[in-house]
Amino acid sequence: MDSRSLLPEDSSVFKLRRFLRDVLTRFLVSGNLLMCGILALSYFVTGKFGQLLAIPNPSATAFWPPAGISLAAILLKGYRVWPGIFLGAFLVNMTTTGSIPTSLGIALANTLEALAGAYLINKFANGANAFYEPRDVFRFAFLAGLLPASLCASLGVSILCRAGLANWADFWTVWSVWAGGDLLGALLVAPFLVLLFRHRHPSFDIVELLEATVLMVGLIIVCILNFGPPLASWMPRAGLLYLCLPFVVWAALRFCPLEASGATLVLSGLAMWGSLHGYGPYANTTSAPVFVVGYVAVASITIMTIAAESFKTRKAAEDALTMYYFLKERSESEIRSLEATIESLQLQVPESKLQPRETD
Repeated sequence: MDSRSLLPEDSSVFKLRRFLRDVLTRFLVSGNLLMCGILALSYFVTGKFGQLLAIPNPSATAFWPPAGISLAAILLKGYRVWPGIFLGAFLVNMTTTGSIPTSLGIALANTLEALAGAYLINKFANGANAFYEPRDVFRFAFLAGLLPASLCASLGVSILCRAGLANWADFWTVWSVWAGGDLLGALLVAPFLVLLFRHRHPSFDIVELLEATVLMVGLIIVCILNFGPPLASWMPRAGLLYLCLPFVVWAALRFCPLEASGATLVLSGLAMWGSLHGYGPYANTTSAPVFVVGYVAVASITIMTIAAESFKTRKAAEDALTMYYFLKERSESEIRSLEATIESLQLQVPESKLQPRETD
């Protein structure tokens, strides 16, 4: 007889075995393995894309989409997908640094960043529904963006410096780029993915589709004028940044948070690309990441807050109208029922008995 079957159920060894079995069962199911594989591939591909914007260190980039992808994956699928994040982060860093210990350390920092951000959002900001309340949007920006990004940047840059892949004298320069890139990934990519895959969205009619097309084309044109190569001599050096705001505010007020998030993503992507390629008002290779991160972060939080408040207002109006029509139908139904009862009584009782009696 196997001696392991003789372990009492209240023993520590038995409880540990059962815990490990339950954990492995959750992680090794076919659906989760597939999700982890897709997540690792997405992390790797977008990570390589993000490294095109890496300055001044190859491991620190001004925009890090994998931070948003990993956060969205945990919010949508749960904590059990973390192996995909770890594997993707390891592969990205391994192909960049060539050092296994360094890559393992940075992958661990990236995984902890996503887990910590998702935990804080689930606990304090309504989880995947964080983008329908203005207060939850602010909490998301702080709890899922600023805090985890700062933690990951501190761990990651320390690992790079200890491995000799960065100088301690450049610690805060590399740290600011790393933290800013992770912050933008969380603020821009995660909301869009969560809103896209979490909730069902009504399809556009022809008028709404035309309006959305005009909005997006106008936004892209204005962004190219501001953050692209100079196309006209009359354009001021400081740009016309204020012209971008009407389009994103338009998206926030007329459409759902998903469309507002998409518009913000387009604005931010073009602003980052142009600034880091020497175009636009933030075309400065030294300070570009800091100023662009500030501009994009403020714009993203502002627009998502407006979109959340607009959605909340529309939802309240729809609920009020629904309740009004429900109560109206109910009242009319009760009145019709009362009228039918009266008519039935009139048929049963002679009309003479219903006349008031005269008193002396």
